[in-house]
Amino acid sequence: MKKILSLIAASCMAVCVFAYNPPVQGENFTGFINPQQMTVGSSVAGGPLFNISPSSVTANPSLGAYQNRVSLDFGYTALLNNDDRNPYGHSFGGGILVPTKWVNVSGEIFANWAESYKMQLGNSVNLKTTFSKEVAENFALGIGISGGYLWGFGSDWSLTADVGAVYKWGELGAMRNFRLAASVLNLGKVYNDAKVYGIYGVHYNNEWNSFPGFLTMKAGAAAEFINTKDFVLGLSLDVTTPFFQNLILDGGVQLKIIDMIFISSNFQFDMAACAQGKMSWIPTVGLSFKFGLDTSFTKKEDWQKSDIQGSVAWKNIYDGVNAISAGTIINLGQPDKKAPSIKMNDVDFED
Repeated sequence: MKKILSLIAASCMAVCVFAYNPPVQGENFTGFINPQQMTVGSSVAGGPLFNISPSSVTANPSLGAYQNRVSLDFGYTALLNNDDRNPYGHSFGGGILVPTKWVNVSGEIFANWAESYKMQLGNSVNLKTTFSKEVAENFALGIGISGGYLWGFGSDWSLTADVGAVYKWGELGAMRNFRLAASVLNLGKVYNDAKVYGIYGVHYNNEWNSFPGFLTMKAGAAAEFINTKDFVLGLSLDVTTPFFQNLILDGGVQLKIIDMIFISSNFQFDMAACAQGKMSWIPTVGLSFKFGLDTSFTKKEDWQKSDIQGSVAWKNIYDGVNAISAGTIINLGQPDKKAPSIKMNDVDFED
């Protein structure tokens, strides 16, 4: 046992010996999957308005416990920059979240093609799977497993685990739907042998760059501050520390109008990137429209009516590097808001 503990301690010390040098947006590796991820999807507490989709669990695997419908998401992001050699990059993702009686299961596959020296994430395909459950009233836990392969800048692979929790506090003063959450991400082997260009430039031996951060800890809160029939305004705040080597703050705001129009914005402060002039001070903006979807062709009665949310978003990353994203979220069926009914001797009782 002592030998195992000594090996773990030595491994952690070895990680600290290397300079912290992720590529630009390397700590936001899942941030370009779709428009929601680019705006408020990185919130560990589920975003200002708690809009849960399959990609939401990339920030906290426990969030999937609070989706009671089968949910699908798809997105594509164009990464544009003024690099003459590699002016275009791409990112896309698609996933599914399935609630079951025992545990909610999600899967998200996503890929990045970013070869410009201004944001060199490399070329990779990744898969994240999560399992989540509400284990007590208003308290959920989740675990996730991720794996991926990177090529084009050497070759590398990743295999990591995530854990997370979220607590739905409810009302707190003027706030409604107040939530507290925390997660620990990237427990295992991240991409740590990629020959990519980092925020400090190429590493000393031009071989070692690690991202996303091993043992990344996230904590945050979110709540609705205005809640009326036709107008809901929410805010979120997150703190992220990749292995205590950087400090990242995320602030999100989201406005819902007549349950149909969503306006979202996010501002991220990355201390290490800011120190190297690799950060923009312009907030990310996004716009979404939600429509009813007739799914009467399905045989399941619960899926006769569904909804689809189409979104676009824009993010200025820094110095002529921009991301433009489009995507959709499809929720099959209607949300279950009614308490279960128990019928005894022709008399109905609500649970």
